[in-house]
Amino acid sequence: MQPHARSLLNESMRRLADGDRAAFEPVYAALWPPIGAFCRRMLRGEPDAEDAAQQALLKVFDRASTFEPEADALTWALAIAAWECRTVRRRRSRSREAPDEHAGSVAADAPTPEDEAIARDLEDAARDVLGTLSEADRATLSATVLESGGDPSVSGAAFRKRRERAFARLREAWRRIYGT
Repeated sequence: MQPHARSLLNESMRRLADGDRAAFEPVYAALWPPIGAFCRRMLRGEPDAEDAAQQALLKVFDRASTFEPEADALTWALAIAAWECRTVRRRRSRSREAPDEHAGSVAADAPTPEDEAIARDLEDAARDVLGTLSEADRATLSATVLESGGDPSVSGAAFRKRRERAFARLREAWRRIYGT
């Protein structure tokens, strides 16, 4: 920071410490770039650096009334920022969770092991129920699901009626075995 800019920061910080709210903007404009850069260097550019810089500035403004007029405002503010960076490091080291470097590679809608187990159970239940149906009903349902157009030996209306009856028997068998 240039000497002239530093003396303006010191003067603005003294005014802010005395309760002059108009000094907030010049103090913020002067401190945000160096505090942000300091936190990025201290925390090696990690996402927590931005949070630490914000917390440091909040504390600077919260504690402005304790600022000593003969002190250097930049040094005082950077000391607060250093404390915030150390706090972030301590918090990170105490965390028992290891960072998951593969978290971004897993799709958000990928099935969980529980979802896969439920799907397998449902498929097994469907096979059990289908096993209770006649061969004609299974063939009709299979043609419906595979959209093969039905049985070419019967008319469209006859096939639709067979499909309706096969689904009715499927629902009845499901209710008989699983109750719903």
